[in-house]
Amino acid sequence: MIAWWGIAFGIIGIICAIVGLILAINAQKSYKALGQKSGMATAGLILSIVGLVLSIIGTIVCGVLVAVGTKIANDPQTQQYISSALDQISSSAN
Repeated sequence: MIAWWGIAFGIIGIICAIVGLILAINAQKSYKALGQKSGMATAGLILSIVGLVLSIIGTIVCGVLVAVGTKIANDPQTQQYISSALDQISSSAN
């Protein structure tokens, strides 16, 4: 259930990064039209690109984890294997 929040926040991050890209591109155009330096707009553009890439990667990773977790939760053989491994770990710790 918690991993779904990762996907939701990833999608929100993607949307925010796209909005940032649009605003940074518009700011760069405005600064160039006025003949001013556009350093802050360039920084916003770079940070928006980084945010977009990281949000996409994070969303994909969370999606894969949800898919794998769902498969493990629905597979009795895997559940038995995990239970056996945990029993071995707990018996060796005592």
